[in-house]
Amino acid sequence: MENYIRKVCPFCKTDIKEGDLTKVCPSCGIPHHESCWEENKGCTTFGCDQQQYEEQGTNPTVVCSNCGEMLGDEQQFCPNCGTAKNVQKENICGRCGMELQEGQEFCPNCGQKAGVQIDENLSLAVDQFNANVENNKKKKKSKALPIIIAIALIVCIGVGFIVSNILEAKKAEETKKAKEEYIATVEEYYELSITAGVNLEDIADTVQRYWYENIWYDRHGYDINDAIYYALVDRSDEINQAETYDAKLRELYAKIKNVPKKIKGKDLEEVEELRDAVKELHNVYTDFYSLATDPSGSYNSYSADNSSTTNEFISCYHALENLLK
Repeated sequence: MENYIRKVCPFCKTDIKEGDLTKVCPSCGIPHHESCWEENKGCTTFGCDQQQYEEQGTNPTVVCSNCGEMLGDEQQFCPNCGTAKNVQKENICGRCGMELQEGQEFCPNCGQKAGVQIDENLSLAVDQFNANVENNKKKKKSKALPIIIAIALIVCIGVGFIVSNILEAKKAEETKKAKEEYIATVEEYYELSITAGVNLEDIADTVQRYWYENIWYDRHGYDINDAIYYALVDRSDEINQAETYDAKLRELYAKIKNVPKKIKGKDLEEVEELRDAVKELHNVYTDFYSLATDPSGSYNSYSADNSSTTNEFISCYHALENLLK
């Protein structure tokens, strides 16, 4: 008995409690309340040889309209509640036997319309049909899925291609703009460099001339230092202008020597060639500026440096000019 406490009786669906009289099926070993066993006249387990059957030659497709009990063909009254077989009660589902509330037209349990008797085999066939319909829908969806995916991929590729073209066009426009701005800076340097170079040439030539006249004609002071001093004083306006030009040229060169990263390919090669030409001109210009504004050495060395630097400056200037053209 203790082994069956809290086990569920299959007939009344309640737990077997301590002190309850029990009956264990000798064939399948399922415990029952003793009263349940007697009321059922045997085991309730389907297929057990201890289960009692009543031979009625029945067709279990008709149910009692009052309690839902299955009725046979020859049974005219319900053995459970005594209701006549042909009496229909609208508040009992003709399919599952569930009691319906007044006004309910369909069973909330199985969906059957109230007052209609359904052959169970027909119901199973309908259910199977519905299941097949659902399976066919799933198959159609599964067949359509690859097509949908393919279409989605084509759309994505098309959108990607369009976006790629837009981005490429944008990059090309940015490259073009960066190149144009760079060349404009080079041209500004080119135009200012010749003005600055002519000004430096005037200063350097004045220093050289005063130096020469001091040596050979004893002019411009007692010695060469006086001569250089007077030359720089006489060209003080030009020297001030040279300082202005120098500041601007250095500013432009700082921009030119750093080529924008947006410029690539053949445009980069062209721009780098301009950059190198500006670099050579700027180096010569720097030497020219020092020569003109800060004279040193002997007269012979100064006059030689003045001539060679002027010629080199002009040569670099023309080289840049040819590239810009």
